[in-house]
Amino acid sequence: MRCQLHAFVNSGNQEALHKLRVEIKKIKAFTKFMKLYKGKERAVQLKNIKEIFHHAGIIREANINLQMMKKFDNNHKEFGTEETHIVQEESVKFRSHTTRYNKDISNEVKSLLKALGPVRNSDIKHWFSRQLKAIASIVVVSSTDQLHQARKKIKRLIYVHGILHKRLVDTLKLNINYLDQLQDAIGKWHDTALAVNLLISRKAGNKVTLNKLQKEQEKTDTTIHAISDGFWDKVKQEDIK
Repeated sequence: MRCQLHAFVNSGNQEALHKLRVEIKKIKAFTKFMKLYKGKERAVQLKNIKEIFHHAGIIREANINLQMMKKFDNNHKEFGTEETHIVQEESVKFRSHTTRYNKDISNEVKSLLKALGPVRNSDIKHWFSRQLKAIASIVVVSSTDQLHQARKKIKRLIYVHGILHKRLVDTLKLNINYLDQLQDAIGKWHDTALAVNLLISRKAGNKVTLNKLQKEQEKTDTTIHAISDGFWDKVKQEDIK
């Protein structure tokens, strides 16, 4: 987190900002997982890094909107100027908080390390089983209303899976590549849906651009349902107890 923080502050690179948010998501995912420690999660306060995550998200979202405009040839000058202003102004504010953000990250990690404790493999396997059932309850139905929540759960599962010992990973027998493919498809759908809603609410999208975006949204929606079809067989969950 600190590495990506300084990379963005020094260069303004949006990829570094994205990676910073990903690292924070990993910590947030792990603290959810820490509920298995029965009370230890209360020792970890994520308020400060959540503030960093939110601030970075404002910049990130405005930049994604600009990318969407470019991708779909939307030349709405006022909207583009506003989003560019957000990126520039919030980046300056973000840099002004570098010292505090760096300290906040360091303190959060120290708090997290103090809260660590043992957890049984059987509890871990049960946690994965519950997460998969929750994901399946969303993605196997036709509605897209809760897809973003499903994506959060999938990414949380992937992050936790990435820190497990190989022997435990082998017993879980999860198709992580499949889950990553599913969350990526949902992410593309979500970005497009947000762009459509934003352009409509701000009256910044012409008819041609909105039609392109809506067709893209329909395309990603179809992709999601194609990938999620046969979820249980593809994810190979049957060996989890």
